Parts: sequence; C-alpha cells; structure tokens
Amino acid sequence: MTVTQTEQTEQTPENETAEPAVFGRLVAIDPLDFDPEGGTEKLVIVDPYNHRKKREEGDTTEPDPALIASVEEVGVQQAIILRPQEGERDGQLGIVIGQRRTLAAYRVAKAAAEEGREYRKIPAIIRDDLRGVDDEALTVSMVENLHRRQASAQDDVDAAEQLALMVKAKKVPKARKRSLAAAIGRTEEELDAAHKVAQMDAETLEELRDEEIEFDWVELGDYDEVKDVPNAQVTLMRAKAKDEQEGNTKRGAWKTAMQELRAKKARTERIETLKAELAEKKVPTVHWVWNWSYSTARPLEELVSKIGMPMSEQGHGETCEGHAATIDPDAAEVVWLCVDWKKHGHRIAGAAQDDDGGEPGEEEAAKIEAAREERRRVKVNNLAWRTARAGREAHIADMCKDKGEAPADVKELIMRTLLVSDGHYVHYVGSQEHGAMLAKFLGDERLTRQPKDVIASLIKKTANKRYWWVLFAHVAGYFEAEHMKDDAWRGEPHYHHGPSVRGRIRPATAEWITFLKRHGYGVTEVEAETVATAEQEAEAAAERRAEQERQRQEREAARAAQKAEIPAPDEDEEEGDDGEENYQYDDAEEEYEEPAGAVEDADPENETDAGADEAEEHEDEPAEGDQEDDEQE
Repeated sequence: MTVTQTEQTEQTPENETAEPAVFGRLVAIDPLDFDPEGGTEKLVIVDPYNHRKKREEGDTTEPDPALIASVEEVGVQQAIILRPQEGERDGQLGIVIGQRRTLAAYRVAKAAAEEGREYRKIPAIIRDDLRGVDDEALTVSMVENLHRRQASAQDDVDAAEQLALMVKAKKVPKARKRSLAAAIGRTEEELDAAHKVAQMDAETLEELRDEEIEFDWVELGDYDEVKDVPNAQVTLMRAKAKDEQEGNTKRGAWKTAMQELRAKKARTERIETLKAELAEKKVPTVHWVWNWSYSTARPLEELVSKIGMPMSEQGHGETCEGHAATIDPDAAEVVWLCVDWKKHGHRIAGAAQDDDGGEPGEEEAAKIEAAREERRRVKVNNLAWRTARAGREAHIADMCKDKGEAPADVKELIMRTLLVSDGHYVHYVGSQEHGAMLAKFLGDERLTRQPKDVIASLIKKTANKRYWWVLFAHVAGYFEAEHMKDDAWRGEPHYHHGPSVRGRIRPATAEWITFLKRHGYGVTEVEAETVATAEQEAEAAAERRAEQERQRQEREAARAAQKAEIPAPDEDEEEGDDGEENYQYDDAEEEYEEPAGAVEDADPENETDAGADEAEEHEDEPAEGDQEDDEQE
C-alpha cells in the first residue's frame, strides 16, 4: 500500500523543473507501515534524533483526541518529513517531523483495518540530504516543535544535549554551531549548558513552567545547582530582572547572585560537617545567639579567668564543666564558649567589674557590645569580600578572552597604569603574584613562572588587536593583587600603627570596582558599600580642602587689608630720624648663657631617652577619626 520511489518519479511531470534536493521527494506512506516501537520489520520508525523521541517513562508525543478525530475526518493534511536510516536500520525511513500526526494516522488506520474500512495514506517528504547528518536532522525537528506546548521542557533539553554532544564530538566549526543554535532560538552558551539541564528532575522543570518562570538553559543549569538554598529562586529572578533592566548582556548580576548562592550552599554544607564532628567528639552544643548580653553563655574570646588570664578552648575544656560550642552561621565556624560564665567564676575581658564578678557597668557593657559587633562586621565583610573575588576574577578572565578591539577606557586604564608605575605597581611586578595572575586571566599555567620562551610564544601567537587584552590581564592582576586584598574594604592600613588603625579606602580600589561594573560585572553588596564609602570620603576630603582654601583666602585678604591701613612713610624722612639707634645685631659674638633653673649635671643619654619616649608616646596615639579594630582576619 506504500507508494514507491519509482511510482512517485513516474507521477512527476516531465516539463517541471526539478526542485533543489533540500525539498526532498514527495511520497505517500501507508500508516500501517509505521512501527511506533521502532522495530526493524516496518518501513517507517521514529528517527533516533527526533526531538520528540520516546522516553523510558512514557511517550511524550501522545496525540490528543482532537488530533485523532481530525485525521479520521480529513486525514493528515501536512506532509511529514522522513530521512533514510543507516547501519542496522538501512532501508528504513525515520520520522524527523510529524511523529504525532503519524501516530494518530496509525491508530485511525489500525481501527479501520480491523473493521474492514478504508483509510487515508500519509503525505511524506523524504530528505535524502539528511541521511547521516544527525545534528541537522535534530535541528530541523526542534525548529518544528519549538513553539508547540506538547513538547515538554525535558524534550527540549534532552534534544539540545544530543545536539551539543554531536557538535563537540564532530568538532563542528563555531560558525555552524552558532547557526544550529540560532535555528532553535538558542545561543552557543545555552547549548554548552544543555547537559546540566538534562540532569534536572522533571518536577523542578514543571514547577518552573507552572509558575511561568522563564529561565533559559544557562539559567536553568545554574538554578538546579543552588535550588535548595533558601530564597534561591527569588534571588535569581531579581538578578535576571536587574540584568535586563540595565541591558547587561554578560549576566553580571546573575553571576554575582550565583556566586553568593554557591557560597551560602558551601557554608550550609560546612555547618553540617561541623555539627557532625562536634557530635562525634561528644561536645555539648548550644544554639547560636546574636547578642550574648542576654544569655548566660559567653564566647571564650570575651572571657578571662579569675586571675585575668585569657581562656583557650583546650584549657577551658579541661578545667570547666560549662565548656560547650556553637556555630556561627555567617562565618560557618565553631565558637567555643562557657554556658554559665558567672557560675564558673569567669570574668568579662577588659571590663571593670565588682569583686563578686557581676555584670560590667552600663558604659563598659556598651563598649563590649560595640567591640563584639565590630569584630563580627569584620568577619562577615572579609568573608563576603573573599567570596566576591572568585566571581570578579572569572569576569576578568572572560574579558581577557575578547577577540575584538579593546574599548577606549580599557586602553586608557592600561596606559595610565603602566606610565605612572607607582610603588604598588613596582611591588606587584616584582612579586610572585604577577605570574600567578597572568596564568589565571590568560588561562595558561605556564605563565606562573613567566619563562621567556612561554612569553615569546604568547607574543607570537597573539593577534595585533589582541595585544591590548594581554596587557589588560597584566594590569588587572596588579589591581587585584595590590588594591583588592582581603581587607581592602576597610581602608588603607596605617603605615606605622599597622592594620588595626585604618585610613581612607584607596581610590584605586573604588576605581577598579567601578571600571568592572561598566564592563558588565555585577557588583556585590560589600563592593557597592566600599565604593559608596570611598565617594563619601572623597567628598569630605574635597570639602576640607575647600574650607582650607577659603580660610587661606580670608587670611590673605585680612593681611592685605591690614597692610592697606598702614600709612606710607614720608619721603623726606630719612632712615634713623626717629631717634632710635640703628645698628646690626650680631648674635655670633653673643655668649650663650645657661637658662635659669637648668640642671647642671643633666645626663645627655637620659635626655635622649626621654625625648625618644615622648616621641613614641605621641606616635602610639591614633589619629583622630581613625578606626581601631581588635581583630585582623
């Protein structure tokens, strides 16, 4: 009952110009020659690369009653597309497009044959050009089903994974890969992420679809990685909206949000590990308290013994029955404490207390609480700053892969950095971090030690318009190593008093964050606060300079006015006519007289020591407005 190729050729008008091979050969197929199970005995099967291939959990291409009724009434009106098979299925035809229509026609024909009724054949186009071209066949199938609701999300991602694997295995040129991705309304980046999405469970995909959350394949793969983190979905939706609002095609806000969610997931896993370790060691644990002032327990870092000695975890555990532990949820670290510091005779460190070891006074308690909050702020911000580094460096590495001409502001930054060459730059070039940063941003571990042959090879293989991006990797390494250290958000460490006394935030730190933001980087909260603080400090400094200039001008104006009020001397008056003696004072001939009350037997060595002590005393006094910190991470 099948129309053969010979019959079809005979039916073609001789005077009609042959169409290009891409349109294929039009034939009529008997629906009963179709095997839904994909056996080897029937002529037609579902192509292995059909977008709607049959799944182990059930066929997702089940025709609905309306389609079956339509086929029974008027037959299949739109031709299906077939392609010749290869290998063990040589001689068979695989359905690339039209599986649902074919299955509906098969069921109608089967019922009609059992009842002895006639049935219609299926119009089909045989695409010989798709024989053995699996990636093209899959693309054609996906284009057909792209906008049909019957194709589930899992259909899409599984098919895309097959396409991505074929493209990778066959080393398809990037231009063709780009073309195939565009044909199904996707990007190359999405094709590369399809294998992650294919591993997602169907429930998650259907949940997102039911809630009408439109994540592309890259976003789906990322979401599946962090979906168990609280508020992950809301966080990512806000990040996606921010990128769309700002026109950020590099997913800056999304990548930053993912970095933070990954960090939260890692902290959660770390906390579970710490809990298991404490349980294994049978260490008593208590719940974390945000303000220990309202608890009988206190961290050991805030306590001292009866004689004022600091308390260590080991010593306290061996001598005190109140020894216990808790876990800081933000830092994901164990905090050792005493569950009842008063009962066990401990004291609050640095507080003036009564002899009975009672609570410190109100003023002392406020100072202790302020110091505690500052320590916690330093810990949390240091952790957030380090967490941001991974995402920031990944963004820099992506920028360094750019094959186009560098923008003007990139060139300006490079020129300014190389030509100024301040002390920080000189330090960076001579450090081991120089090679490590180059290797990280240019993706070549051989650059870590910067051997001359590797550098020569890099220069030789780098295209002329890529030179700026290689130099950018060098300059980016300088900013990251010198101006984005773990505590850069706190300001410049005092050159003499050390990191506990902080000055203003380095302008280079704020400049670098702002520069990256202009190039699509999603700034984190701690980075945004750092830039805002730097801007406030710059405004305050500008106001101080303006005030100083105003005061200087006022002083000059006052002096000028005072000078104008003094009458000019009479020209007839000669020098010395005022009756005063006019002579030159020569202090060279004056003998020095010891001031009254001077110690005759003063020891010069002691004088020197006293002066030095006084100088050191003044040096140890922190400048007004400087911020002191009891803890350096």
